Amino acid sequence: MTREDLKDYRYNQKWIEGRIAYIEEYRTNITKITITLSDMPKRK
Repeated sequence: MTREDLKDYRYNQKWIEGRIAYIEEYRTNITKITITLSDMPKRK
């Protein structure tokens, strides 16, 4: 492995960690919306 390979690997690791954090936040927001919608009264 060259120095450039190691830099690319580290950059990719940071990018993946950032995407995982974004997906977790997105999932939390979807869960909150789903809970809110399911708690709303049904139309008669």
